[in-house]
Amino acid sequence: MEGPHKRTRPTVRDVARQAEVSVWTASNTFSNPDRVAAATRQRVLDAADALGYVGPNPGARALALGRSNLVAMATSEPERLLSDPAAALIAQGVLTVCSRAGISMVLTAQADELLVDGRIEFRGAFDATRRPCVTVADVAVTNVPTIRPNLDPGIAALADYLRSMGHRRVAMLSVPGDENRLELFGHHFDAADVPVFRSSAESDWPTRGAGEALARRALRGEERPTALIALSDVVAAGALDTAHALGLRVPEDVTIVGIDDTPGADTLGLTTIVVPYRPMGELAASTLLRWIDGGARPADPPPLPTALSIRRTSGPAPATD
Repeated sequence: MEGPHKRTRPTVRDVARQAEVSVWTASNTFSNPDRVAAATRQRVLDAADALGYVGPNPGARALALGRSNLVAMATSEPERLLSDPAAALIAQGVLTVCSRAGISMVLTAQADELLVDGRIEFRGAFDATRRPCVTVADVAVTNVPTIRPNLDPGIAALADYLRSMGHRRVAMLSVPGDENRLELFGHHFDAADVPVFRSSAESDWPTRGAGEALARRALRGEERPTALIALSDVVAAGALDTAHALGLRVPEDVTIVGIDDTPGADTLGLTTIVVPYRPMGELAASTLLRWIDGGARPADPPPLPTALSIRRTSGPAPATD
């Protein structure tokens, strides 16, 4: 009795025979697709599908389709991303969606120099001429889909809460890049009564050190504010460090609040506005992949909701003499 025939893998020669092209043409479809006419390339790919041939290496089919199966998360200072909780959450969301789709993600400040199928940009100068591209930002960027939070309801809730706690002397701590957040707060406070302490740093990445320095400036003097509004949780954490160093009790002597609700905010007991960064990263990746697959620019998704989370760093304004 004759044993079962051993099944052999299809070869590029089999694909060439099936597609009725030369072996040279079939091979170049996978290794040098630009040398093969589009219609012929598609015929070879169809033949490869029918035979179960995937190409001479894992990236060959992607090259044949004109794809790298790689997307870039582009940012001005990639070395800082992993130390920025908000950026890290966005990257996690992007990576989750890309992994499910069999796409790899690279973190870079030089996306223009890489062969990538698309890019997601966060914190930096956005180049809307490079397509497909999706941005993650507080405000919409012209000509490319923008994934953004709807900060106004969260900021309105925070302003109402502070007023209900009797806070009339409040100050804001800001770093470059906070302009939209400052503007939104201006809609809910009398700007003339709210001093803004701005960092002189050139980078628009918030840091704990900036929060420490800004809080020290804000809390100097007898007429110190009863509440500090840090426009990011990282800056709020630095403000808490300074308050403790000055011997101030939080919230009995000064209330400190932030924006973001990034990891660690709950441990600090920080009152903050919840911004859904990881879902924003997931939405950015899914929007980008739809553009890559469909060829047409997707519409901007609706802004994601925010909400106020009240914790132990906030309370009633201290009584005044």
